[in-house]
Amino acid sequence: MTQILNKKTTVNYDKERLGQAVQKAARSNCILAGDAENLAQRVVAKIDRWLTDKPEVTARELRLQTAAAMGDYDLEAAYLYENEKRLF
Repeated sequence: MTQILNKKTTVNYDKERLGQAVQKAARSNCILAGDAENLAQRVVAKIDRWLTDKPEVTARELRLQTAAAMGDYDLEAAYLYENEKRLF
């Protein structure tokens, strides 16, 4: 299981949590619920492949890789995901 390193904590990678965050960003960009779920599934699959050989990554690396994967499908939703903490 891949570990996600943050400034103060270390947590296990949770694909469900990542999928929910991707869906939230997509819905914030007015993407329909079904389309947001489909986008999240595709993005999580890409991230799962990226993590296969990584025992640990930083939360920032995960955020940037997720935003890049989202950018393949919706650039605006990817921007919202990457900058969520600064915007909201």
